[in-house]
Amino acid sequence: MVQNDNKSVTLNNGVEMPIVGFGTAFLPKERLDSIINCAIESGYRRFDTASKYNNEKELGAIFKKSGIPREELFISTKLNRRNLYFNDYRAGRTRFLNIRNFRSIDSEIEASFRNLQVDYIDLMLIHWPWNNSVQLWRALEKFYKQGRIRAIGVCSFLPPHLEYLMDNVEIMPMLNQFEISPLNSQKQLLDFCFSNNIQPEAMSTFSHFRSNQPRLEILQNPTLVRIAESYNKTVAQVVNRWLVQQGISIVPKSKSDIHIKENIDIFDFELSEENMSVIDAMDQGNFLNYNPTSEWRWLPKRYRDFQWFK
Repeated sequence: MVQNDNKSVTLNNGVEMPIVGFGTAFLPKERLDSIINCAIESGYRRFDTASKYNNEKELGAIFKKSGIPREELFISTKLNRRNLYFNDYRAGRTRFLNIRNFRSIDSEIEASFRNLQVDYIDLMLIHWPWNNSVQLWRALEKFYKQGRIRAIGVCSFLPPHLEYLMDNVEIMPMLNQFEISPLNSQKQLLDFCFSNNIQPEAMSTFSHFRSNQPRLEILQNPTLVRIAESYNKTVAQVVNRWLVQQGISIVPKSKSDIHIKENIDIFDFELSEENMSVIDAMDQGNFLNYNPTSEWRWLPKRYRDFQWFK
């Protein structure tokens, strides 16, 4: 990854991407139009969604109506295997109830194109390290080779998942989106991604599991409050700056106009090395929300590195 003017990163295939994007999970549909328009007015040009969020269609209509030229937008979405099964996909003890429907992986990818009303998608990710990740990835590779998807990547993959994938596919992942926060700094996973030229991207930094509820243990943390006050910034701005200063791309979300604007207003200050180290030291070493460490049973034995699967 090459960091340009600190506002963009270049993926391992040469595609340039804004380092700050706007997340759209769990945003209220009745306000989605005004929220996205506020984000556009605030300077966001990258938007992150997923088939699972059930808002691709609404976002596609908003983008069309916005008047922003397609080439100025960077749109990312995610492929989810749940749509390939009758009555969703079940994990754990009830997985024997999973029955494949008649949809193909290609058809699910095509559905995102139709919903978003676009001829190409800038970035598409596999939404979780499932046991059919190689099959999902090969479908993404096909669309990538056709030029219809500009970059492909994964979500919540640990090094064993990435190693297995890279050993069994043709094209290297370009991005890995996973949970990163001051309480879960993920230094080892970051090192693995950087050393393999995979762009790390932070998600679930401020919110609780599958929720818009703010993580107050971060936003009201006395140490972060003190640092934020010293820069005349908010805690969220300090945390976002801590992330991008490491070369990590981010996709914060908010339904508040004030917070939408604050989250991207992080390029007029720089955290000192001391403050970066103080925030690093807050790490608790555990996933707080989206924990992929349970996804090991399907891996071949030689990939089951149990320093990752606690």
